[in-house]
Amino acid sequence: MAIKCPSCGANVSDYDKTCSYCGSSNAGYRSPDNETIIMMSEGMEAFQNGQYAAAIRSFLQVIDLAPEVFDAHLYLSASHSALNRPDEALKGMEQAQRLRPGSAPICYNLAILCKQVGRKEDAKKYLEQALVLSQTDTALPDRKGFEKRIKKELAEFRRWKLF
Repeated sequence: MAIKCPSCGANVSDYDKTCSYCGSSNAGYRSPDNETIIMMSEGMEAFQNGQYAAAIRSFLQVIDLAPEVFDAHLYLSASHSALNRPDEALKGMEQAQRLRPGSAPICYNLAILCKQVGRKEDAKKYLEQALVLSQTDTALPDRKGFEKRIKKELAEFRRWKLF
């Protein structure tokens, strides 16, 4: 269940330790239960070993148990992407964004996935949104490098004269 960040008022999953907008600690944070943690670990192990179908099964079980676990949606999307299922990957990434709307990398990933499925206008919109969010996303380790990648993608759209 989403709660309100006491610092900025944004919605924050109770499974997130910090707010994705302002980086404030989440006083309502709660750790997932043991079954969820085990299923997530199994999914991560399968993902790291390239067993993407098994990973998908595990991440779907995590989502059934605890729909607000961000990493389950993120890695579900990555697993579908690794199996060349961009439509499914896009759905998973959209769910990840619902949980962390202030995440610039999630917007960037959405742009790349939209580009893959031919949704060029949406891809451009997400790139522009990622660029704006990069100014305030406290989780970005290399803001300048990230912004450079976004600008490169946007320049590619201009070269193609799509926008």
